[in-house]
Amino acid sequence: MAVLSSLQCDLWVQGLAALGLLVLTKLLWDIFLSPLRAVPGPLLAKSTNLWRAFHTFRGRVDTKHVELHRKYGDAVRIGPNCVSISDPNLIRTIYSTRNPWKKVLRNKSLYCSDFPLRICNPSLLTFSCVIKSDMYRPNDVLIEGHRMSNLFNSQDEDWHNQNIRPIRGLWSMTKVLEYEPLIDETITKFVEKVAMKFVDGDSAGTVCPADEWIGFFAWDVTANFSFGRHYGFIDQEKDVDNLITDSTDGLLYFAPVSQIPWIDNLLDKNPIKRIGPKPTLTGVLYAFKVVAEYQAQLSNKTITAGSVDHTLDKYLQLKETYPDMVNDHQIVNWLMLSILAGGDTSSATMRAILYYLAKSPSSSGKLAAELQNASLPTPAPWKLIRDLPYLDAVIREAMRVNPGIAMIFERVVPDEGFTLPDGQYLPAGTKVGINPAVTNKDYGVFGEDADEFNPDRWFQGKNESDEHFEARSRRMKDTVDFVFGGGGRICMGRYLAMLEIKKLIATLYNVFDIQLLDAKHEWTYRNAWFVYQYDMPMIIRRRGVASQ
Repeated sequence: MAVLSSLQCDLWVQGLAALGLLVLTKLLWDIFLSPLRAVPGPLLAKSTNLWRAFHTFRGRVDTKHVELHRKYGDAVRIGPNCVSISDPNLIRTIYSTRNPWKKVLRNKSLYCSDFPLRICNPSLLTFSCVIKSDMYRPNDVLIEGHRMSNLFNSQDEDWHNQNIRPIRGLWSMTKVLEYEPLIDETITKFVEKVAMKFVDGDSAGTVCPADEWIGFFAWDVTANFSFGRHYGFIDQEKDVDNLITDSTDGLLYFAPVSQIPWIDNLLDKNPIKRIGPKPTLTGVLYAFKVVAEYQAQLSNKTITAGSVDHTLDKYLQLKETYPDMVNDHQIVNWLMLSILAGGDTSSATMRAILYYLAKSPSSSGKLAAELQNASLPTPAPWKLIRDLPYLDAVIREAMRVNPGIAMIFERVVPDEGFTLPDGQYLPAGTKVGINPAVTNKDYGVFGEDADEFNPDRWFQGKNESDEHFEARSRRMKDTVDFVFGGGGRICMGRYLAMLEIKKLIATLYNVFDIQLLDAKHEWTYRNAWFVYQYDMPMIIRRRGVASQ
């Protein structure tokens, strides 16, 4: 027995030594021999994805990326096989419409630096690999042991294009304007509730946790134009059924895990015991319930298809046009575009607008004056506000300084590789991406005050020529619009988001004066793919009512 025990011990020692040698060899390769060895970046980031997972977990990876690019330049290595790009001119290359860089590169012979190796067959120092940007995969929902992908995280471009084609035409500006009555309904409910709780009568002077209430509005308005009913956040003044909490917890999980996505197989997708939050599960189950209830109403003749202008009804009508494609699972997949992003991204932008306007009294005053001069009813109608220049400038500037999505949109360098403008070559299979939070702070595009909130940058300078302003304005708009993504994966809901945001902000600042309880107060925010802002205590007064 003693001999056997000694032999087992020796085998363990040899196994650990072999594993240690393997890990050391990989580290030395990634740092000194990798094709990306000349790309600058933190030493630890070159050897392990733990570096970027750690900084993502801390919730301020956007500021870290800005810091790194200002230190190292346009290309920064943030992982053994991942490069962050900061050049705004490359947005149209990496995320182009015609030949976009994809989330997967198939059947390419190259060095495979991912760990663990995926679908690789060793052949000396070269491997035949399927290189994937798997960062989106942890966003899959697991239902009864089956993974359910969505249009956001699918790596299959053909599947994505086929499944988005039937609904793409429903998201033009002309079509989303059909939702304006539903948005007005939610805005009216919100304004009345805010006035009752924080503005009028005995409630005057009550501190409003604006971060929380903006979230209530954003989620309720998303439900109203998606399903024709509110979740109930505004009415009940709370997070109904923990929908917001569960969604946030899912993103707090997804963001760091997406940086080392294979870990998800050991955590949420573990077939034995699931560990951690369940990304998107609550929203998916809610969507299935709503679809079933709505179809029951159609069957019972309590409602008629086409009699309402919400998204669910439009999608159900597609069953007649695409009978082989459209079923309940497909409809839920489409609805997830609203459920996943609608409430979180628009609320992030609206919170940023309220916060930065409260920090900039002159900007708040200019916006209020523009709205008062427009003689707006309540709620503010799109036809009267769509071309208001200062309203547009305020919204764009808030999206720029604090974008609702502030992580890298990963793609894979195509077969032919790519040479950066500075001459640095990125081989095929390299994971690359651009963070909107980085390009939005680019000094070359936005000037030396790019870190500051300044809506006036969106207007022509006193001595600026028309030609220069037009070119500068177009470049700024193109850069900030990247918050919605680019190419074929651009957010279809961007027009609806702008409709919702412009209408609410115009209504609020036409009716109310909104200020921080303490002008020096600083909010907190956490970047978990979507940006979540907290601690925004506001005092709200009727416009024209003097403060005491």
